[in-house]
Amino acid sequence: MNPKKLINIDSITLASQLEDGKVRVIIVDGLKGEAWLTEAPEHGKTLVETRKGDLARVDFEIGYKLN
Repeated sequence: MNPKKLINIDSITLASQLEDGKVRVIIVDGLKGEAWLTEAPEHGKTLVETRKGDLARVDFEIGYKLN
């Protein structure tokens, strides 16, 4: 689940990033004019960490549902 840098963000639509059955997180950096895409875990949290205004890391807290 490593974030993937989106290229040519001026020509990308949100609809083009939809994938059936998937939840995705798009991180938009207005300072650098960049965008990153990652999948969200099925159960859990997605934490976006910045350092001095730059994207530093994306952490996933993944949980499993017990029946």
